[in-house]
Amino acid sequence: MSQTLFSPAWYKVSDLKVRVRKHADIHRHVYRDKVWYVLQDHVTGQFQRFTPQAYRLIGLMNGDRTLQEIWDIACHDLKEDLPSQDEVINLVGQLNKANVVQTNVLPSIKHLHKRHETEQRKKVLQQLKSPLSVRIPLLDPEVFLTATQWAARLIFSRFGALCWFAVVALGVLFVTLHWGELTNNLSDQVLGLENLFLMALVYPVIKLAHELGHGWAVKRWGGEVHEMGIMLLIFIPVPYVDASAASSFSNKYQRMIVGAVGVLAELFMAALAMIIWVLVEPGIVRALAYNVMLIGGISTLLFNGNPLLRFDAYYVLADFLETPNLASRGNAQVGYWVKRYLFRISQVRTNAHSRSESFWLVFYAVASYIYRLFVMVAISLFVASKYFFIGIILAIWSVMTSLVMPILKVVAKPRQDPFMRRISVPIYIGSALLVAGVIFLLFYMPVPYKTYAQGVIYVPQESYVRAQTGGFVKAVQVSDDGEIEMGDVIIEMDSPGLESRERVIKSQLDEARLRYEASVNNRTESNILLQEYKYLEQEYRDINGRLQHLTVKSPDKGTFIFAHRDAKQGRFYNRGEIIGFLVDFDTLPLATMISEDDIDRVRSETKSVTLKLVSKSDQEFPSQILRLVPSSTRNLPSGVLATEGGGLIALDPNRSHDLESYSSYFRVELDSSLLPLDRFDERVHVLFEHQPEPIAYRWYRGVRRLLLRQFDV
Repeated sequence: MSQTLFSPAWYKVSDLKVRVRKHADIHRHVYRDKVWYVLQDHVTGQFQRFTPQAYRLIGLMNGDRTLQEIWDIACHDLKEDLPSQDEVINLVGQLNKANVVQTNVLPSIKHLHKRHETEQRKKVLQQLKSPLSVRIPLLDPEVFLTATQWAARLIFSRFGALCWFAVVALGVLFVTLHWGELTNNLSDQVLGLENLFLMALVYPVIKLAHELGHGWAVKRWGGEVHEMGIMLLIFIPVPYVDASAASSFSNKYQRMIVGAVGVLAELFMAALAMIIWVLVEPGIVRALAYNVMLIGGISTLLFNGNPLLRFDAYYVLADFLETPNLASRGNAQVGYWVKRYLFRISQVRTNAHSRSESFWLVFYAVASYIYRLFVMVAISLFVASKYFFIGIILAIWSVMTSLVMPILKVVAKPRQDPFMRRISVPIYIGSALLVAGVIFLLFYMPVPYKTYAQGVIYVPQESYVRAQTGGFVKAVQVSDDGEIEMGDVIIEMDSPGLESRERVIKSQLDEARLRYEASVNNRTESNILLQEYKYLEQEYRDINGRLQHLTVKSPDKGTFIFAHRDAKQGRFYNRGEIIGFLVDFDTLPLATMISEDDIDRVRSETKSVTLKLVSKSDQEFPSQILRLVPSSTRNLPSGVLATEGGGLIALDPNRSHDLESYSSYFRVELDSSLLPLDRFDERVHVLFEHQPEPIAYRWYRGVRRLLLRQFDV
């Protein structure tokens, strides 16, 4: 409501007779238990939303009554809810701007021409702001959709829903079973020239089915679709239909189905393609099915199925929350916060109905803006990695539409907004100081700088106690976690086969010696028997050595820990298998893996190192770098550092051994002498502290590394 009921400009419009045009209909909607009225313009396809008070005024506009008469009737009918004369003038202006009313005053041809030019300019600017979705209208699909309305009745039925759930469930099951094959070498599979050609063939077909789903859904509940065309989605022509007629549906669930049916159609096609991909042999059909899966899954996840972009899921979310114009309301709420709390303008009014709604509107506006930037940057990098020039053009376009143009709008806002215009000079001065402060904080204010990594307390190879020969455990002579001295017997093993072999070789050796002694008169035979004797003698020594190794003794003093808790009588150890570890907790080494991005800083700019044991996370211990391996490696010292073991390092899905990482890392050995250790294979949190520096320099290095990694520039 306005501050005053009467308007000094009322005399200019009081005798005006207004009538709603015949091509406009009004529909009753309920949003959050409040009644609203939606005016639909069938010519332009636009919608206007009004309060019950405004609807009462619009209902009185029959072309015979003047605005003064309408005002007088409203005074009698609306009483306390009576809008002010300024609000009535604004209502008529809004209807006139939407071209849904006509008056008893002939319109100015010059004014109509100017309005048309303004609308055309807005459409062009809107297209430029949305490089992901440049629309080109081509035809009216109403006749086709009406003729195929039987398909809509079949799809939007219980039978159709049952078929959809069955196919999608089976497709999801197959995806989980074949995930490794699907994602193997994804970038090369997707961006190969042959696959790009197949994708160009498949993409329009999938999107045509997507858009026909919207059209049939609108027809299913009595709407009309009068626009179909081509949308340039990242320079790729795909079909689209204007399903805005769904905004007239009073039932929000019908509106939600219209918005979601395109995503549901893509998921259905992707699931069906997954089933085909599993069943057929490699070839053109399998390649086409793979592309259908890729397009249906990726586009659903990143675009149509994500409410942070103004595609299908956005409208579904807005209808579910019963919040029309969710994005514009979120942006308006951000503007309200800036004006009200930053510039202290008390006259501004919020469009949120509660404090919680105000917060989530602002959250949505900020999150959607950040996500749009993320998507544009990701797409630009992805395309530029294969087609550099196109990716650079797309990146420049993204910067212009997402950063430069919004900044220019913000700069011009104080001169356009009536509340801000009065204090525009203080606003500009304050904004300049704020920007200067942000620049100072980013470029000149040093802040603490640390590199985080995870390390592991590991047992060196020389502390591994292995079985030198295979055998069964006959007796265990030490306790687990017990202290032992050098030469102490750990376990005694038995190998019946080896003992039998020793007796056989002993007999053969005795026989060979006797035969050799008996052949002294035959020089040729004597040499042959001598070689046989030496061979058997060497084998006998080897077997004796292996028999001696059946008694496993400690090579040093320390704490012995069995590798397996079931090291009891009767257990079999293969030759070379780890029996246990002989450790000295005072000298256990600590290793951490540093990424290629961070190693330069860790190597040359580390001031101090701080450690935290997982078992004692409330205590910090100083440390220092003992050794830094000069070459990178993909071999991890322990599975504790891998994501499968709760660490941060991803393993290579095509690894040749268990602990091969996906990326290369530098191994850094740290001093662990001050750690109160009582176990090994324990994760350690490591902080390398560097010289404080401004945040902007870190961002610059990050962007620089990204460009080097992606484009080598």
